[in-house]
Amino acid sequence: MRSVRWLLTALMAGLLALTGCTTPSASEAATVNGQPIPVSAVEGPVQAIGVPPGESADPNATVLTYAIRGEIARTIAAEQNIQLTGDPRTTALAALDPALAKFADDPQAGILVNNLLDFNVVVGAVGEAAFLQKVSQTPVQVNPRFGSWSIESAAVSQSGGQLSEPWATPSAPA
Repeated sequence: MRSVRWLLTALMAGLLALTGCTTPSASEAATVNGQPIPVSAVEGPVQAIGVPPGESADPNATVLTYAIRGEIARTIAAEQNIQLTGDPRTTALAALDPALAKFADDPQAGILVNNLLDFNVVVGAVGEAAFLQKVSQTPVQVNPRFGSWSIESAAVSQSGGQLSEPWATPSAPA
């Protein structure tokens, strides 16, 4: 009887461990702290804004970078009671590049603008070092179609993101 309970306990522990190792599905561009970022939150803004002439970086990686940073910023804002609406948001919007700010009310491109604003408000409130500290503590997994997550640069990197390669190693909580 003891061995059956031990076996059942070990089996349950193994299943719990496996559920923590899930990767983003095909409809997810990434997961941040278990929170999915849908592919549509990346492709929608890229299609709405378009690719500026001479743009060398992959726009999907740039939009996904700010989606991930925005999610981390909202986590910090919730933990530290930082207001992301009202005056702080208005100030951040006024400081935003006018070429991007004009997309704030666009249903698709507004996703990117909102992520940028949330990121800017939080970094303005806590500082870059505190934000990067939180980045290093947040588990992030990126669908390899978009690249891989770099903790050092807090950005999606195009190196290592291939469909033929295994999922990028998620950043581990510190």
